[in-house]
Amino acid sequence: MRAESRPLVVGLPGTELSDSERAVLEQVRPAGVILFARNFESLGQSRELMAALRDLERRPFVTTDLEGGLVNRLTRLWGDLPSAAAAAEQGRRAVRALGEAAGGACRHLGIQLDLAPGVDLACSGACLAGQGRCLGDDPERVVALAEVFADGLDDWGVTGCVKHYPGLGPIPADTHDELPALDLSERELAPQLGVFESLSARIPVVMVAHVVVPALGDPDRPASLSRAVVDRAISLPGSPVVLSDDLEMGALDGSGGLPERTAAALRARIHGACVCKSFDRLEEIAEHLDELAEDSAFDACVAEAAARLGTLRRDVQQRAAAVPAPDPDTVEQLWERARKAVA
Repeated sequence: MRAESRPLVVGLPGTELSDSERAVLEQVRPAGVILFARNFESLGQSRELMAALRDLERRPFVTTDLEGGLVNRLTRLWGDLPSAAAAAEQGRRAVRALGEAAGGACRHLGIQLDLAPGVDLACSGACLAGQGRCLGDDPERVVALAEVFADGLDDWGVTGCVKHYPGLGPIPADTHDELPALDLSERELAPQLGVFESLSARIPVVMVAHVVVPALGDPDRPASLSRAVVDRAISLPGSPVVLSDDLEMGALDGSGGLPERTAAALRARIHGACVCKSFDRLEEIAEHLDELAEDSAFDACVAEAAARLGTLRRDVQQRAAAVPAPDPDTVEQLWERARKAVA
């Protein structure tokens, strides 16, 4: 008997769900859907899209990246938000306001999982710090502020996700473009790894990055495709659900075609393989996974992933449903409060 859903989190091409796209989703059965700026045009349109997703036979959970600053998929709906770094500079109150703004917007739209906060430690000259995406360079402070952000999401029944395991803080390259290596010893990695260990029982989802980390047992594969690294993420306190970063990023250009990358991520025990842009290849990916089902070891990985991601789908949907959604005016007030907190 096939699983109720596949361990995939997939992007949609546009602002509505056509009949043919609906048919693909019904056939592929992804556990989750991830939305980007291209999917949001207006509040009315966004509600219609969300209603279409809820009408699917196997209703997927819905997620997005809403960190603030550069990573804000909802700019067309409510404008800009402060970056994580700007909020962190002002302290706990501003970070809490940012979390509440993100949570209120997600809950209004019907998004149950926010792929935030980022907990990479800030390093001078590195990519994420330069983009304002880091909460700081001190591990204890980053843990405290990440918990405050998650508290803001919690107010609206929205679940968070810590990223990017095992930490992209020191990396000058952008993994959207190239595959970096983190050539540090495990002792040198300990402060960043400790942040994830401190948060994983509190925030139940962890995203794994595309970065080679030899000290963690695999000098050849990106963390997202490495059984050694993914096993460590799964073994964090609380046994979190583990997602890959987008498998279409340039960092994985040397890791085979998209179907092969997806299979490699699942073979590494990733629970949710993220395919964010290539909707037109989802059926091909599903067929490739089905062809590999005769491999009992691979099939066991897929079954485990489907069960874990299916449980996450149930949990985040039930959690969000228990909290009444705010109206658009309330969301606007939350966003304005977040902006004023860093003014």
